[in-house]
Amino acid sequence: MDTENILEINSLNVYYNKKQHVLKDISFSMKKGEILGLVGESGCGKTTLAKAVLGMQRHYDGSISLDCPNPQMVFQDPYSSLNPSKKIGWILEEPMRMKKGKGRLNHTQRQEKVEEMLEKVGLDARIKEHYPSELSGGQRQRIAIAAALLCGTDFLIADEPVSALDVTIQSQIIRLLLKLHKEMGLSILFISHDLRVVYQMCDRVMIMRGGVILEQGYVDDIYKSPQSSYTKLLLEAANIIDF
Repeated sequence: MDTENILEINSLNVYYNKKQHVLKDISFSMKKGEILGLVGESGCGKTTLAKAVLGMQRHYDGSISLDCPNPQMVFQDPYSSLNPSKKIGWILEEPMRMKKGKGRLNHTQRQEKVEEMLEKVGLDARIKEHYPSELSGGQRQRIAIAAALLCGTDFLIADEPVSALDVTIQSQIIRLLLKLHKEMGLSILFISHDLRVVYQMCDRVMIMRGGVILEQGYVDDIYKSPQSSYTKLLLEAANIIDF
């Protein structure tokens, strides 16, 4: 594996029930510190690819090489990934409580880490005393990002992380992810159906349809000179470019 890469995938094929061919001969690499976009319509295989990278999809052909022991997912709906019966402070401390042996933090140290991370994601420390149901969608997404980073990862898979938010809050979360990427050197696989958001976020982009990557390259190159007719249709539908 190239030491500059955080992820390398070669000839990846995933089947459901041994009949449905979901991912078809997927190959790409991702550099450390890169934001790589993955674009495609619902059902094209984007989330299946994310699950394979995370180790949640174990039955596949091909190879997945990941230079990160602890990749983390940020979901479209953070409410489903936050324990509704626990306060935010408890939720954010949980990854550190689970850690065993050397380097385990005591309660005071965990609280300090939580407060530092809340500041990083733009939230007041007093939010620790709230339940997820008491927060707005944007606040919950900030908490989900904080929880992922408190697991000690430098690789996030963001699966449609802003699509459930209104436009104003979307832009706030995009700015937050870009800020954290710069400050912490994060690598981000950014999954979306929204080409405008991808243009704001990503260095490179892959276009997926029907389990196949149709084309991949730098965002400016793909957007200005798409090779696939499907990519052209997506760009036209998003009112980005007229051909």
